[in-house]
Amino acid sequence: MTTGTTLNIARIAATYAGTIMGAGFASGQELTQFFVVYGSMGLAGLFVTGCLFCWLGIHILELSYNMKATSYHQLLYYVCGKRIGFLLDIIITLFLFGVLTIMLAGAGTLCQDTFNLPYVLGSVLMALCLTITTLYGLQGITTANIIITPLLTVTIIIIGCFSLSHHQLGLTLLVSLPPQTVDLPAPHWLLAGLLYLSYNLVMSAAVLAPLGPCIAQRSARILGSIAGGLLLMLLAGLITVVVMIHYPASLNYEIPMLYIASSQHSLHQTGFIVIFVTAIYTTGLASLYGCATKLTAATGFSTKRSLLVLISLSLVFSHIGFSDLIAIIFPIFGYATLWFTCRLLYLSFFTK
Repeated sequence: MTTGTTLNIARIAATYAGTIMGAGFASGQELTQFFVVYGSMGLAGLFVTGCLFCWLGIHILELSYNMKATSYHQLLYYVCGKRIGFLLDIIITLFLFGVLTIMLAGAGTLCQDTFNLPYVLGSVLMALCLTITTLYGLQGITTANIIITPLLTVTIIIIGCFSLSHHQLGLTLLVSLPPQTVDLPAPHWLLAGLLYLSYNLVMSAAVLAPLGPCIAQRSARILGSIAGGLLLMLLAGLITVVVMIHYPASLNYEIPMLYIASSQHSLHQTGFIVIFVTAIYTTGLASLYGCATKLTAATGFSTKRSLLVLISLSLVFSHIGFSDLIAIIFPIFGYATLWFTCRLLYLSFFTK
């Protein structure tokens, strides 16, 4: 295997995993909502989801390479047809707004739970940072994402391994953990995993589709997708197991991983806070920029006016709360994008 192929594999894996490993993922709340609440079967759901991330990521890259896609719109229209593809494009924009709102809520929760400061202060400060950055340029954000993803990975591994080393983890615990009976995102653990897969897969397609044609080696496209999917599955599995170890106390916290890090060394808590704030910032920035671009194109608003509208609405809705927003928004968009996943899965078996 040549150096170029190896670098392309790493490029695909980092891009794929980095798109999904945002603040919601790192907080532990997103994985709690879709997997931990199902108890032992949540781990089965996570395994199935991870395998599908590997498989469908390959197909996204292969389709985009064959059609020489320059944007994810071509992939959406090919997989779902123009009408549903157009509808999915609107759904993606709405989802970006939802993610922006969740990021502001996360900043507020962090400010309140960690520093005992007003919730609104954290949300407003993050909103100002995002607005100012978007107004005065986005240079360096791509580089920041490349740096943050490995740091986020290392932080999760350190906190997770520390927790595992101080708790007796037995097969009995993992197979006997009971599911919750209320506030489930779906009636069955497998459907919950598919919902998690669906909204993340659509968002991943937005970056994988234009990347596919840039990778000439088929082996790099296949191995890169598998590496990215496995990285996601392993990290998600680590977070899920660690949250399960601290069950049921971990379910009472908006940011379960912060609660777990706080029970360890002070350096772990500080490191997690710094990385988590940075993840909120970069995830929120990408969401705000994407929404503002769409709103400006659709309405003719100036960039400043679009930003003002989006930030104001996000601040209003952020008061719903971090965990409540995740519980509401992510399942809704999981159902809304489920057709894309089903069609992509069908095409992966029945087209060449």
